[in-house]
This record gives sequence, structure tokens and C-alpha cells, in this order.
Amino acid sequence: MRHAVLRGGLAAAVVMGSTMWAGPASAGAGCYGGTTQGTGDTVAMSKNCFTPSVLRVDPGTEVTFANQDPATHNVSATGWGYFDDMNRGDTFRATFEEEGVYPYGCMYHLGMTGAVVVGDGIGAGSGELVTVEPLTSVEAASSQETAPVDTTADGTSTVGWAVGGAGGFLLGAALALLLRRRRTITV
Repeated sequence: MRHAVLRGGLAAAVVMGSTMWAGPASAGAGCYGGTTQGTGDTVAMSKNCFTPSVLRVDPGTEVTFANQDPATHNVSATGWGYFDDMNRGDTFRATFEEEGVYPYGCMYHLGMTGAVVVGDGIGAGSGELVTVEPLTSVEAASSQETAPVDTTADGTSTVGWAVGGAGGFLLGAALALLLRRRRTITV
């Protein structure tokens, strides 16, 4: 009987510890806060969102796409875009000559999508008439700068999840030992 209680308590500790360690799923994370509308000439990549998610511009406008996230992004589109990795601080420019709707997304974050609406949005919107400039990369950070804290898609620290998981495991193990002692004393 005592061994069954011990095994059950240890199993509970392992399950609690492993589920607390896992944290929220971050694969494929994207912008789920709804569509944002904007004008101007810049689309920011921030918090796994294109901001604004719908940018309205006049024909001939050069639009700058800028990654402000610690995460790697890209701009994937039909006939235009920047398909290679864009790291924090990287920008590229695309000029939209013809009226139409030009959708795009990040291949790394499936919910991270957007569109450039040129003119009234009526038109083919093919990428054939979009001129794309080469990537502009920022200089590497100085060696005196501290490294950023690794975070999950929702901005929480992965270190916090690790500490929480370890705490859950220890809590489960302590509970198993407490149950074992209680059984020993009452028998």
C-alpha cells in the first residue's frame, strides 16, 4: 500500500512538473488582435504582428517594412517580398506602382499577415509591378550591450516558465512525501 501511494505521488509530481514546464505554445504564433488600418509608408513587424495590418497608399509609394521584434520574420508575397530572414533592425523597401491589393505574410508565424491596398484597391494587384530594394541591416550591437532576455510569443520570459516548472515539480514531490509520511504515521 505504501509503495502504491509513493508511486502515485511521484507520478503526480512528474505530471505537474512537466505540464508547468511546457508553458504556452509559441510555434506559429502571430497577430490575433484583429485588423489594424493605417496610412503612411511604413509597416512595422512588432509583437509578431504587421502594424498596420492593412496599409493604404497611393500608386508609386515606396513602403518600408521594418523588423522591430527580437524574432526573425520575412515578408512572403506573390511576385514580390523579402523571403530571407529579417532580424531585428532589418528593413527593406517595396514600391507599389499599380492599384490593387497586395497581400503578404510571414512564413514563420502563420497568423502574421497583412496587405498593402494601393489606390482604391481595384486592380489586378499582381506583384509584377512591385519594385523591391535590397535588405538594409543594422550594425551589430556593441559588446557592452547586455543580451536581451529570451521571451515567448506573448512576451513572458522563458526563464520564468523554467523556474515555474521546476517549482511545480518540487511542489509535487513535496506533496508525495507529505502523503507518504501521513500514511506512515496513521498506520
